[in-house]
Amino acid sequence: MRYRPPVTRHRHILNAAMATGEVARMTLKEARTRSVMIILLLASLGGCATQRPYQPPDVPTPESWNNAVTMDGRPPAIAKFSSAAAVSWWRSMHDPAINTLIEATLIDNPTLQQAAERVQEARASLSVAHADQVPQLSANGSVERGTILYPNPVTHSFTIVDTTKLIGSGLDWELDLWSRLRETARAAKERLDERNADAAAARLSIAAQVAQALLNARACRYTVLVRNSDIVSRELELKLMQERLVLGNVAPVDEANAQTNLAAARTAQLSEQQHCLGEIDALVALTGAPAHAVDELVMAPFTAHALDRPGDVSANLNIDLDSIIPQVPSFQPALPASILLLHPNVVSAEREAAATWSEIAVARAQRLPQIDLSAALAGNWIRVFGESLRLDTWSLGASFTAPLVDGGAGAAGVRGAQARYREAVARLRDAVRSTARNIEDALAEQQSADGRVETSRQELKAAIITLHANEERWRFGAISQFDLQVVRRQYTAAQQDAIDAVRDRALAWVDLVTASNTTSEEPSITLGGTLRNAPQFIAATGAP
Repeated sequence: MRYRPPVTRHRHILNAAMATGEVARMTLKEARTRSVMIILLLASLGGCATQRPYQPPDVPTPESWNNAVTMDGRPPAIAKFSSAAAVSWWRSMHDPAINTLIEATLIDNPTLQQAAERVQEARASLSVAHADQVPQLSANGSVERGTILYPNPVTHSFTIVDTTKLIGSGLDWELDLWSRLRETARAAKERLDERNADAAAARLSIAAQVAQALLNARACRYTVLVRNSDIVSRELELKLMQERLVLGNVAPVDEANAQTNLAAARTAQLSEQQHCLGEIDALVALTGAPAHAVDELVMAPFTAHALDRPGDVSANLNIDLDSIIPQVPSFQPALPASILLLHPNVVSAEREAAATWSEIAVARAQRLPQIDLSAALAGNWIRVFGESLRLDTWSLGASFTAPLVDGGAGAAGVRGAQARYREAVARLRDAVRSTARNIEDALAEQQSADGRVETSRQELKAAIITLHANEERWRFGAISQFDLQVVRRQYTAAQQDAIDAVRDRALAWVDLVTASNTTSEEPSITLGGTLRNAPQFIAATGAP
């Protein structure tokens, strides 16, 4: 047999590879045509649904608000916000300090920043879910250089140096036969809407906390002034009691009672001052503003009326309390169905129910066969013996996978998804009830506060008249200083009742507005029924 050197053998290999490439190029067009037809056929099988489309659960709602009547049984006048006013509802209080603090809080608040980042996270998850629905294109490349040593006992051994270069691209595409990818994207979209509703609820809650903290701080500072007046009066009472004791007009126990009353007033004053500092600290934590700046905003109406002088009893007379606690406008929420459809807490719970419904379809699709298409196109460059060869290769195929025995994991996944859906519907039902209760409670608080504002102002007006009259009587010697101090403390008690009532009215208004605030003007879900239909709700919430 004739000896053929390795060089000759390599050339035969190269020639064969070139011939194979020529044949591949000759049939490339025909193969591509067939491949496209196969892809279109397989794609036409996609989009089969594994369950019916999502329908919002039929959650019962009350027909009207039980507490939407005045104390005399008549329905109050309804004042609705425009969409712009609903967003900046606090401006209806016409208090510059509240406007400044809330708007500063909305710009820089950790809770709102967390809610905003959760929205961004949900938006990113939605983008990933959409990306999974389209073909995935990738690129690859490599460069290799190597040597082959051929030993030969007859002639000298020699070494072959070859260089191989490869560059290509690949395509992978999962055919969405059972709408698994589509339902995954739909669940991600519902979760994004849920996070937006959560962010709206957080914004509403933070703004309400700032308004309530400022109202409490204002009322607290006014209470401190009232208590200062009470302490001054009790100090004078103790002094008079000690003078009477020296004269033998009273017993030592009367002096002890006066000392006890003064000590109790001072203790209450210290407790109230600590409460005021707590409200300031809450505002600092919410807004991020310096404590001195917050305190200046809280004390602005006191400074304007020269009410920042401790112990000055006369300075507290004839002051309109509405200049300290802002007077809130009349407001009555719309009908329950309109409010509950759009409240952020309800919208969030309903979007979660919609997302878990789609996840049931995803769990079912995971138990069914899956077809993945793949394609590759590559160019190869081989250089050996000083000669170069180029090979163009391509491939197109489909892979089929289907679970046969999974130990019940697939069925368990479906049952778990159904349980999560039923849990989400229960949370939706609870959100509707909780929101309705919050509105009813706020309506009751508003009615009570309105009534107490009226009666406390009557009490304060009568106390002022009584105080003025007794001051005149004391000047003419008709009553003693001791009796005058008793009347003065009645006046300070009336002042306290009046400021508490005005504060509670403003707090009730904030509670009512925030409890009945909405995220938009168009309902995204449909809730129906009345509370009498509650037993039917259980059957309507079962998972498929």
